[in-house]
Amino acid sequence: MNSRLQHPALILAVLAILSGTLGSLFPGPGSVDAPDAGLHMVLAGVWFGFVVGFGVWCWGNRSWGAAALAFSATWIGWELAVNFAMQLEERWLKASPIPKELTIYFSGFVAGAAGAITTWAGAAAFAPALRQATVLVGVVAAGAFLGLLLPFTNSYDHAAILLVPWQTAVAALLGLGLGPRLVAAKPLSA
Repeated sequence: MNSRLQHPALILAVLAILSGTLGSLFPGPGSVDAPDAGLHMVLAGVWFGFVVGFGVWCWGNRSWGAAALAFSATWIGWELAVNFAMQLEERWLKASPIPKELTIYFSGFVAGAAGAITTWAGAAAFAPALRQATVLVGVVAAGAFLGLLLPFTNSYDHAAILLVPWQTAVAALLGLGLGPRLVAAKPLSA
């Protein structure tokens, strides 16, 4: 039981919950300047960058360079995702045949995948355990599908609706890739 409480997936998930909460409470400069391209929700990416960088440093590669790259890629991925979603929804898809109500879902899905793959690439660059197809597919799928929460952040005007589950799932999946495989306990024989 104790080893499960110390598993990277659980530790990174808890840190990501804190990161997502901080990111929604303190998004940073540029969070209200949409839809122009630029730096948006800067601190949301920074908080999550610290989580991913910490995970890579603790369980992937004890190198400050590896942690810095994971941090940077996560922050860049976050900015890429936010800007990509805004540009898709507010500019590129306006003239498309996609109904307006669906453009935000499409934007969230694509941007969630883009942010997830960038985060994964930065973490996997120095953490060989993350270079498995199952980790890549899991992280990108989680990022894309949880990106579908984007319309709800607009409807309820609270970023935590997207940030907390997205960051928690991506961090937990990275932690699963970084940590030892959990083996189910054998049942007691009668």
